[in-house]
Amino acid sequence: MTVQASPEAQQAVAAFAAAGNDPDALSAAIDQAKFLDNVPGEERQKLRAARTKLKKLRLDDEKKKVAASAKSAADRSPHTKESYDDKEYEQLAEKYQKLNWRIISKPGGATVKPDEFYSLYGLQMQAEKGENTTERPMWAEKGGLDFEGRAKWDAWTSYKGMATAKARLQLVKEYYEFPVKALYSDTRP
Repeated sequence: MTVQASPEAQQAVAAFAAAGNDPDALSAAIDQAKFLDNVPGEERQKLRAARTKLKKLRLDDEKKKVAASAKSAADRSPHTKESYDDKEYEQLAEKYQKLNWRIISKPGGATVKPDEFYSLYGLQMQAEKGENTTERPMWAEKGGLDFEGRAKWDAWTSYKGMATAKARLQLVKEYYEFPVKALYSDTRP
C-alpha cells in the first residue's frame, strides 16, 4: 500500500530538483524541507539525498578554491580585480569569443579551445537562455565525435540551476580571472 505524499512534501521535493547544482538554492530548499525528517517515506530519503548532494557541491567548491589558491603566479591572471560588476556583462560576452584562444588538437583532426572558453560560453548561455534542455551532441557534420559541441553542451549544463544574475556576474569574474596560458596572446583590458 503506497501512501500519497502531502502537497507540502511534494513541493519540497520539487524545490530540490529546481535548485539543480546551485548550492545556495539547494541549501534554502533543504532548510524549507526540514519537516521531512519526521515524515517516513520516499520524501525523507530525497531530503537526505539533497543533503548529500549539497555536501558534495560544497566539497567540490572548496576543492576548486584550494586549487585556485595553489596556482602558481604564472597561472594567475594579471587582470584579477577586488570586485566585479555585472554591468560589464554585455561587453565581455562579446569580447571573450574574439580573444586569441589556444587550440587543442583532438583525435581525427578535430580541435577545441581551452576549458576556460567553454566555461564562459556556458555562463553566457545560462544567463541568456536559462536551463539547457537540448540533447547532448554526438557526431560532427564531417563525421567523428563533435568535441566542440559536446564541450559547449557540458559547460552549459554544468551551470544548471544558476540564476541569470549570478551567471552574468560569474561570467564577468571568470573573464578577468582565467589564466593567461589559455590564450596565445592576452589582449584583455
